[in-house]
Amino acid sequence: MSNITPIIIAFIIISIIIAFAIGANDETFAVTYGSRTLTMKQILILATIFAIAGAVLLGEAVSKTVGKGVLNADVVPLTEAVTITVLISTIIWLILSSALGLPISTTHATIGSIIGVGLLGGMAGIGWPKLIELSIWWVLSPIIGYVITFITYKLLHKYVINKLNGFQQFERTEKVFAIILLAVICWTAFSRSGNDVSNSVGIVVGATEGTIEIGALLILTGLSFAAGIVVLARPLIKNVGTITELRPSTAFAAQVPTAIILFFGTIFGIPLSGSHMLVASLIGLGKAQHAPKNKGNMKIVLIWFLTFPIAALLAIVLYFPIDAFI
Repeated sequence: MSNITPIIIAFIIISIIIAFAIGANDETFAVTYGSRTLTMKQILILATIFAIAGAVLLGEAVSKTVGKGVLNADVVPLTEAVTITVLISTIIWLILSSALGLPISTTHATIGSIIGVGLLGGMAGIGWPKLIELSIWWVLSPIIGYVITFITYKLLHKYVINKLNGFQQFERTEKVFAIILLAVICWTAFSRSGNDVSNSVGIVVGATEGTIEIGALLILTGLSFAAGIVVLARPLIKNVGTITELRPSTAFAAQVPTAIILFFGTIFGIPLSGSHMLVASLIGLGKAQHAPKNKGNMKIVLIWFLTFPIAALLAIVLYFPIDAFI
């Protein structure tokens, strides 16, 4: 890093805090808890390893997408006040939702905040082509997760589970799926860290291009992301892991679409919501199993829709005192 000023130090500190809050809202390993594949201690150890690795190795592409494109910088320049507003708005909503045990989208919280400051310049302050492109992915990814999980469960049940003879065969099969599930979850955690941590650094990278070394910032935020999981994510992991009844084979059906979509989305620099995909997949699984409806699902879906306007409104309200102070 070079030419570090006090305001850039403030950017870095807030990014680290946001990464911690993102980790606190990470429920990637929820299905391993719900299916009793891993203990909470084992979950936290693996989550820490893959959180750091994913942030460092995969975070750059999505960071650049978040930092540019959604905000029309020709109308609303990425000033110090704008950058801090987006960061603080994001962190407030993340911490509040985590305290309530709600799996919100970090991506939506960040982009919602960027939209809020963009609207200060009117409709022209938003980079609509990029926002529309991202919105298509945000709509399609949970739908794909729901459908693929539903189909995968039905195929597994028809061609594998129904052909088992006796409890011992069933137990052996579930042990095999437990190993496969663990590999898929670790893959997901790796991708999700790269995608989610980018939300904490993207706007900073965009505002300080050439000043901050993105690799160093990703290391710092990756460590903070892992700390957030260890310190605060347990209630959320338990909450999401009990959306529907799980065992290793059914958890595998729910996790596969999230793992695939999230990995390729991260590689191509698309900020996605791992929370939305996983919860949609679990709801699809519950539907396939004809499980009783979880009343908490509607609250989760409602929070999804509210995240954009709440984050945007927070950004608009916070901008004026922040701008006056700076």
